[in-house]
Amino acid sequence: MGSRRIDRAKNGPGPTEVFLGALLSLLLGLTLALVYLVLKPVQVAKPSAREPVAGPAMYVRGNREGDHGKQWLRKKQLFTEGNSVAVNEDELNAWISAGTEPEPPKPNAPKKLVQAIPPPPVGILSFGTPNFRVRNGTLQIGCEGTLDLEMVGLKHPLVMRATGQFEKNGDGFIFVPEQFYLGCCPLHLLPGVANLVLNRLLEDVKIPEDIAAAWKKLADVSIDGSSLLLTMRTAKE
Repeated sequence: MGSRRIDRAKNGPGPTEVFLGALLSLLLGLTLALVYLVLKPVQVAKPSAREPVAGPAMYVRGNREGDHGKQWLRKKQLFTEGNSVAVNEDELNAWISAGTEPEPPKPNAPKKLVQAIPPPPVGILSFGTPNFRVRNGTLQIGCEGTLDLEMVGLKHPLVMRATGQFEKNGDGFIFVPEQFYLGCCPLHLLPGVANLVLNRLLEDVKIPEDIAAAWKKLADVSIDGSSLLLTMRTAKE
């Protein structure tokens, strides 16, 4: 044992120790870089006539206040009846907002029981209602939320957004992100991470049964300019 210590003092650390030290330093550096990019502030902008240049540090929300969104109920009826439809971002955001708004409390509900139920625990990552933006043949799904690390007193706003297309998957179509940012961190460069985080984001979105059933009958899902085209299968198909 004493001779090993003497040899190490003379010759320095061995190749294995050097490799492990370098590997740990690299992993630590990558982790700190990812944390820095995730926490880096993102500028949030509303849609306007003069479109800002979107990038890692810029998130442009999809429109949800236009008159076009008023047509979503009619298009939903057509879609669930088996007709092809073209929807814009106003209509998509009207649909997702209607599907995620909390139900109003029942007037006859006992007040004591309602007050006795504690609020659900807030996780480390919590996000609000997804937002859709359709531009230049691509769909953006964005979400604003909070990173809450109560143990260290950190509460930081976060923005997540994915941009991509729809692809055929089995009997249906799924959204495949080409770019995916959490804060300013490009998760699409990390294999498998983008789909994992996106699935976690969307798993709380409740899809009505009639829309889910109609979605399975689609022959194609494509994006044309600022519209999402949902094409139904014909009787021959």
